Amino acid sequence: MKKGILCTVLSALLFGFTPVLASYTYEMGSTPETLTFYRNAMAIPMALVILLVRRIPLKVSGVVLRDMLLVGILGRGVTTLMLYSSYSFVGIGTATTLHFMYPVFTALIGRVFFREKLGFQKIAALVLSTGGVMCFLDPSQSAQATGIFLALFSGMVYAGYLSGMERRGLSQMDPFVVSFYMAVGVSLGMLLYGVPTGTLVFALPPATLGLTAVISLCTSLLAVSLLQMGIRHLSACPAAILSLFEPVSCSIAGAWLLQEEFALSKWIGTALILLAVVLLFAPAPRQLQRKKAA
Repeated sequence: MKKGILCTVLSALLFGFTPVLASYTYEMGSTPETLTFYRNAMAIPMALVILLVRRIPLKVSGVVLRDMLLVGILGRGVTTLMLYSSYSFVGIGTATTLHFMYPVFTALIGRVFFREKLGFQKIAALVLSTGGVMCFLDPSQSAQATGIFLALFSGMVYAGYLSGMERRGLSQMDPFVVSFYMAVGVSLGMLLYGVPTGTLVFALPPATLGLTAVISLCTSLLAVSLLQMGIRHLSACPAAILSLFEPVSCSIAGAWLLQEEFALSKWIGTALILLAVVLLFAPAPRQLQRKKAA
């Protein structure tokens, strides 16, 4: 369990730090669609080198390949597009906060479709973590129905990605094999979407490409692989709650590098998320009684 906690938290910290770097690439001529394409395309040779050095075969069954491509395109492609599209209708802070409702959606998927028992501790952790996320909401930003729907939908699809990783057995595979095929799937999907719509920018300055490569290494290779290992050891719902360290690290990085304000409400939100994590992994009363009896 400790390994799962560590992997998931590290994944969240990496995911949370990279939006600051992404904002720099937008200032240098990139676009959200371009960044999504390149960060996955650049991860392909990185993952391939790691697999060749470790002598891990790429051969998988047709069913597993289908699952990886489907889960990858939905979870890493559609999620990103929906979230980035919501920014046109509501502020980035509001959209990101709504997206991070995905632990609730993950729990609902597990309960409704897989009859997973939540229990008091998990429900309490979900309530606390949701309250913590809402503390990151900026009430001064406008809220339009289309943007709210897109942001919430991105969270729903990402919850499906987390559940799919667990339920389809992908979390048990070598993380770099999964990262390789998912990066291939998302790259092809973004080409099919970006070329007809004219949203992809191929001629980028060297500095932008270099920064994009760093983002690719941190997210599409390392963070995705760490999250997969976290799901393997914890299951989808606890991993989703631990992933809420992402908005915390994003806000800290914004305050550090972009001089954004880290308001009191964000400190409270951070404390609530930490309390939710402690409650989630604290021994249940019955377990404590058994230890005392032993």
